[in-house]
Amino acid sequence: MCEKELRQITVRELSEKAEIHRVTVYKHFVDIYDAYEQFETMFLFQLGEIITEQGTKTTFEVYPATFKYIKENPVIFKMIFSPHNTSGLYQKLPKMVEGLNRLIRAERFGVDMNDRRVESAIRYHSNGTLAIVADWVINDFDQPQDFIIQTLSGLDKSTQAYLKEQMSK
Repeated sequence: MCEKELRQITVRELSEKAEIHRVTVYKHFVDIYDAYEQFETMFLFQLGEIITEQGTKTTFEVYPATFKYIKENPVIFKMIFSPHNTSGLYQKLPKMVEGLNRLIRAERFGVDMNDRRVESAIRYHSNGTLAIVADWVINDFDQPQDFIIQTLSGLDKSTQAYLKEQMSK
């Protein structure tokens, strides 16, 4: 999917890239869409687990584990952020990150999740973080990981200050 849309990929191409027989693919999956859906579910679960395992750590502490996963799976992330990716994963990823962000902030700060300003700040933070990560991945990790983490952590401080300010009102 780094090279073309899912609907243009055949089981034959998949099996050739994976260096396995087509029968093996069909033994585990109904078709290319089934293979992708199972991959998507596994990916979202793994990434969500990495983020939630960090518990109530600061975002600066959460980023290294998340970025380690990204660096260990560059092809997956290039596929997700590829312009050829028309699958739902690119839309599901921000929603998952927003949901986990809400959960973590509600637990750590007792944030009122019904407050529209808080909701907007979390959406802004989650989508902004993903935009920076996408740019980093698409540009072949052209910046050092520490630079990206420090940049995001600085932006996180601003978002946290905003949330604290809104909570005190």
